[in-house]
Amino acid sequence: MARINRRLGRGVAVFALCFGLSLPAPAPAQSPEHVAAAKAILEKSPVRGNCAPAQEDFLGWPANLVLRCEYQYEDMPGLAYVLDIKPETLARWVEAGCSALMVGASHCFDRTLKCAFDSTGVAFVVGGNLIATRKGVKQNRFYRNGVAIVAPHSGAPGAVPIAEQEQIAHIAEKDVSGMLERGGVAFWNTMPYHFAVKAIDLGVPAEMNTSDRREKWLEIVRVEMLKALESPENRFLSGWMSAHPITLRAGECPDSRDP
Repeated sequence: MARINRRLGRGVAVFALCFGLSLPAPAPAQSPEHVAAAKAILEKSPVRGNCAPAQEDFLGWPANLVLRCEYQYEDMPGLAYVLDIKPETLARWVEAGCSALMVGASHCFDRTLKCAFDSTGVAFVVGGNLIATRKGVKQNRFYRNGVAIVAPHSGAPGAVPIAEQEQIAHIAEKDVSGMLERGGVAFWNTMPYHFAVKAIDLGVPAEMNTSDRREKWLEIVRVEMLKALESPENRFLSGWMSAHPITLRAGECPDSRDP
């Protein structure tokens, strides 16, 4: 039987060669070291401190994929609903991006994880407060679908009661009145135009200056991230990498203006 299977395998390969077909390449084995590194950096996230599974679906995100996290950022309390991304998934995305776009850059995997940590504390907040220090000032920064949004207290210092943060966290996509960083998406602050080149068919809005455009972008982000959880590729990551090849090859974390 083994001899027959080998002959069949050779026959399929010859058929594919003769007729110009390509056989799917086997998926590379995932590196245990990379999974361990992804696990370690997720555990360092300042947001993922005191977390529990969401009790119900969260505004389009299935409950089994969302964690409700309360945390403390120095003297400021925070509440965030976070997409529960597993270390294996995060490692797979980064491995795929580095393999496709950063061949020969030995630092790519570790640097990409560091950039995610520096940008959003390696947290994808589907709703709630991702407190951060900007220009030396601690700020509340409210997010919807991994995008920093205009909301009460967003961009402002000072403690906000958890009950009030809970209300703000549940702002619907259609009610988002503005975006703080032109619609950049966690983990790597991927700009809409970075992603658009990977998904021309989706009609990504060029500007986030109307309610309809903001709602469409937030819906695209939600649908794309849910797909990425089941895929070896995250197109927000590959779009970001494609936009900053020079800076990333130099081993630096780019901002949106860097090549």
